[in-house]
Amino acid sequence: MKRFLVALSLVMAMCFSILPGAAFAAPAYQTPFSVSITYQNVGTGTATINVSFFAENSGTAQTFSAGTLAAGASTSLSVGQAVQGGSFKGSAVLSSDQPVIATIVQVDASGAVKNRPLSNGFSASDGNAKQLVASVLKNAFNSTTVFSVQNTESAPVNVTVKYFAVGASSPSATATANNLPAGAAKYFDAGAIGDLPNGFSGSAVATAVLASDNTTPAKIVVTANELSTVDGASKSFEGTALSGPKVYMPSALCNAFGGQTTAYAVQNAGNSSVTFNVRYKLSGAADVIDGPYTIGAGGKQSIGGCTKLSAGGNGSAIIESTTPDGQLVAVGKVTGANITSAFLGVVENNGSAKVALPYVRYASNAEINKQQRTSIAIQNIGSADATNVKVQFIDKDGNVKGTHTIGTIAAGGKASSNPTQGNALDACGRFGMYGANGSTTDCNSVLFGGGAIVTADSGAQLAVVVRIFTGSPIAAGEDYNGINVQ
Repeated sequence: MKRFLVALSLVMAMCFSILPGAAFAAPAYQTPFSVSITYQNVGTGTATINVSFFAENSGTAQTFSAGTLAAGASTSLSVGQAVQGGSFKGSAVLSSDQPVIATIVQVDASGAVKNRPLSNGFSASDGNAKQLVASVLKNAFNSTTVFSVQNTESAPVNVTVKYFAVGASSPSATATANNLPAGAAKYFDAGAIGDLPNGFSGSAVATAVLASDNTTPAKIVVTANELSTVDGASKSFEGTALSGPKVYMPSALCNAFGGQTTAYAVQNAGNSSVTFNVRYKLSGAADVIDGPYTIGAGGKQSIGGCTKLSAGGNGSAIIESTTPDGQLVAVGKVTGANITSAFLGVVENNGSAKVALPYVRYASNAEINKQQRTSIAIQNIGSADATNVKVQFIDKDGNVKGTHTIGTIAAGGKASSNPTQGNALDACGRFGMYGANGSTTDCNSVLFGGGAIVTADSGAQLAVVVRIFTGSPIAAGEDYNGINVQ
């Protein structure tokens, strides 16, 4: 998926919504998050960055100057420190004179919860008049979905959201938001939509037109949170306008790594029924096929990893249409072993030879139970070998602290990385964490900032999913997608 920034009147703009969220002290569906924006300069020069915050349904912005950021560097901004007036629910636009990417980190304000739902910001090129949300729940599987629709146009838009139940080709409910201002977001809470029955499991399609004529297609983006109604479990992922006959999932698990299992929510983005299979790829073993499954236009199918994978299975998957011109979207979910996670599948031909990761941490052994570590899954979604694959680990000041040289990843294959493999740890045994005044020898971590860049030879098609986790054994963890850079 194209998530790098493009020039708009010599200014770089990134849009994202700031979602309410969770804590284990109460069900996630009822408890708010604090939000941190972790962003990375993927340009060649120093970036000057400003952030405009829009309260829900408001076209009036609060603007915050975030200062400068060196090329390659990553840092973070607490929304609570940047927005005036106490609590805030809304969206933001990050602007820069260099291409900048961002991942949204949602944090339990009480400090009681280590799980940090993650989702990416959007560039102008991600906006589309039709956005797909592959998984929507209302008190199903002990969870309810809240998603935000943000207007990326320069004028107000009218938004329509249609909800499709599993197996259905006509909507169960429709919701609207009219005259949504430029830059602003509207939150759609499945739990508050009376026409959706309790236990609803399905998908959603959001569309938009300019409010001025209620006809001209208008661009929007979508971010979703799936929130537990019984405890603090929560996950976040993006809506997407991209679909295709093949969707690549860099993580496929069945009771692996202490009990982690993947499930896939597969949505039909086309206008007629589609039939598809799930092809699991395991190192050193024959492919495992699950299917066929058939879903109607706009509909959803849920696939459990252990339906076909044996216990301990660890690999990747390809969700592939057998219907000519079939168009699919998929979200992967990981549960078990204290992981509560979601990531967006990568559509065929939408990988990249350069993928940026704005949020990378590696806690020391002494701090593993209170700070984060990162593991990186890299899948080659191209039809040829990806050669000269490397991961550069870059600190908050833009300095490359280490490089993990992977080499070749075969077509369809997968490799893993973390800062230890790149020899990127400081004297305290950590990466992306610093002592007072940025010290690398003061081992009490109080400052944060670090990322990575995954590269391969020109023409490679890489898809990357990043796992951020806390604890040994793992106490909590969440995933986000690496962001393509061109």
